[in-house]
Amino acid sequence: MPRSPVTLAEVARAAGVSPATASFVLSGRGGSRSAGSAETKKKVRAAAQALGYVPNRHAQAMRTGRGGGIVLALGDVEDPWGLQLAHQVREDALPHDLSTLLLADERWYQYLLGASADAALVTSIDFLPDGPDQVRRLASSTQSGIVAFSVRMQPDGFDVIASSPSTAIGEAYRRLRARHDVVHLLAPELLDRPGGSLAHPRTTAFLNAARDADDGPVEDLVTVAPATGRGTYQVSVDWLDGPQRPSAVVCFTAFQAVSLQLAAERAGLRVPEDLELISIGDVPEASQYLGPISYYGVKDVFARISAVLIERATDRTDRPGELHTFDWQFFPGVTTREET
Repeated sequence: MPRSPVTLAEVARAAGVSPATASFVLSGRGGSRSAGSAETKKKVRAAAQALGYVPNRHAQAMRTGRGGGIVLALGDVEDPWGLQLAHQVREDALPHDLSTLLLADERWYQYLLGASADAALVTSIDFLPDGPDQVRRLASSTQSGIVAFSVRMQPDGFDVIASSPSTAIGEAYRRLRARHDVVHLLAPELLDRPGGSLAHPRTTAFLNAARDADDGPVEDLVTVAPATGRGTYQVSVDWLDGPQRPSAVVCFTAFQAVSLQLAAERAGLRVPEDLELISIGDVPEASQYLGPISYYGVKDVFARISAVLIERATDRTDRPGELHTFDWQFFPGVTTREET
């Protein structure tokens, strides 16, 4: 007959500790004094591994309000940035016995209000009028460890990652404008957001940079493409084959930079001689089909975000929250000319 699942009491007996101590260690609350010394924690984990102990996630969720996983509320699962982040979090979370769950829509508030998560990253807060209030309500009414990706919020029982690209967009514009008479922005359609693409903070930063350079009409410098890989690529192909072919483009995201680079290859354009492009946001290596794309981003951004999430998921003690500020810098690739 198959053996019954190993119980917590058996692990505690093998480690020579009380069931309560074993529970504290194996539930992720090892930072508590109730978990004992470092040697005690080591013995409990070794006993659990030797016996093949598998935590009862349902019981753990009922007791702690957390369910053994990290939720990434990304909204778009096609974006290479989000996919690379998910890969990094998965690799870092598995050793802690944590699964990774992706939300492919903007219903993160409704989901997290009724779910048990060890930690959750919410990325669309600043684009929703009630986004900050929803985060505060989640933090006060659930036990999930919330990490807010926002430049509008301060920690309040949850962590905040502040990483604004506004200054970087202005620098990207000026970098290209020094060599070109006209600099364009390639942006995605944002029909579901108030004001659409032109009201997005990234577009606003670009338009402000163009106004500062006395270029314009600034709205004419923005080309909008569907927020899908095929749609962005097709718009880019038509744009590069048309009479208003750009010579310098700031790309709203890495997703669009990759599509534009591929479209330039199809159009027979030399990059960067005929077309210079800069991505706003890190371009995952797996998406760099034609060589590294020049971009403004955050050094080791995926590892740093993942580290914040893992810490929030594994530290079950009460904490006020912490502000993590990520500064942007330029990373040259093959899509821009060397500086003179």
